[in-house]
Amino acid sequence: MYDTSAGRPHPSVSLDTVPPRDVERPGFLVDLRRCIGCHACSVACKTAHAIPLGEFPLRVRWLPRPDEKTFAFVPVFSESRCTNDAESLSAGLEPACVRACPTAALVFGDLADPEDAIHGAIAELEATRLEAPDADDLKRDVHYVELEDFVSGKIHRGAQLDPRDEDPIYEQEGR
Repeated sequence: MYDTSAGRPHPSVSLDTVPPRDVERPGFLVDLRRCIGCHACSVACKTAHAIPLGEFPLRVRWLPRPDEKTFAFVPVFSESRCTNDAESLSAGLEPACVRACPTAALVFGDLADPEDAIHGAIAELEATRLEAPDADDLKRDVHYVELEDFVSGKIHRGAQLDPRDEDPIYEQEGR
């Protein structure tokens, strides 16, 4: 199993002693079995980077499952807006979204480094990329564990607000 504490130094460790993370090809693993749809990752990202209202580098989607009785919680990253949190990496930390997740559903790593733990986690957990034909801003280096087939048809435009979205937690014009 992957280490859920990786990149989270003990609170007593001085950040002056933590070397910066040098990442050639940043990537994320999202374990949908662990995601509870709390939005901590999205709030942490927006807070850490002073993202204005209405913009979402990362958005947690609550998508109704085909049975219409339950929801799939799917964090969706925007290719044009997600910066992989260079500020945190330069301080030797994981991105703010990863650190904020209370269930350790997000894992960050270097996809160019075969020794990075994210490689083993992607293989072990049989993670796949989200392929969504209508998504024009979907971050490609994100792998999902137990991604359900119906999700790709519901994502639409990545992390942006879109009135076509079937996301019941956002009030949107035109609905």
